[in-house]
Amino acid sequence: MQFLAIGIVLLMMLFAHEGAAQQRKRNNTGYGRSKNMPTYDERVLRYGFQLGLHQSRFNVSHSDFFASGKDTTTAVFPRWSPGFMLGLITSFRLGNELWNLRLVPNVSFYERSIEYQYRNNPANVHNEIFENTMVEFPVLLKYKSVRRGNHRMYMIGGLSANFKVAGKKERLNDLQLQTINQNVEICYGVGWDLYFEFFKFAPELRFSHGIPNLLIKNGNRVSASLDRVTTHRVALILNFE
Repeated sequence: MQFLAIGIVLLMMLFAHEGAAQQRKRNNTGYGRSKNMPTYDERVLRYGFQLGLHQSRFNVSHSDFFASGKDTTTAVFPRWSPGFMLGLITSFRLGNELWNLRLVPNVSFYERSIEYQYRNNPANVHNEIFENTMVEFPVLLKYKSVRRGNHRMYMIGGLSANFKVAGKKERLNDLQLQTINQNVEICYGVGWDLYFEFFKFAPELRFSHGIPNLLIKNGNRVSASLDRVTTHRVALILNFE
């Protein structure tokens, strides 16, 4: 997850620069007169786009067969893998300016991997890579703090329906894990709205957890070791509105 750490450091540098700029404005013009786009949050409907980097992996639960010790597979290790996303933003104001309903359809590119080790040859490690392109439809509720100057914090949460539209073809063999092509995730996170002269920029840290079991039990060696497979993702998202 090194690139997420680098992204967070760069954002902290940006925030420090923005804070210094706002302090200069307050010193020169007064706090109340330094707001950029002062009527922006009065709009009922707003649009934008987003770019994101994420790290994702599978969460796995082992089967009773694996726990019994009869399985030739001795270890299953899901690995973190990087990816990225591109999306559009439609934001509706709900009542007052503190609440928004956000529709954020996006295309996400994933590369997840699982490592298997076997009893008869512990040195023999099988690493399976899953490359998928997903079309995702998050519906999110955003709650914001009171605006102070040109920034405000917010929390966000909701559900996302995801559909696989492209990916590495799954071969039907004894070492191939099969998963279904749809997923539903619960999403939540925090972010920071920064108001500039002509647009609003909002970095956001979001977590997503898959709800349904994606595993297809086809009777091969890999599926016999597992009882449940779900998804987990940590994303750094840059919103422009």
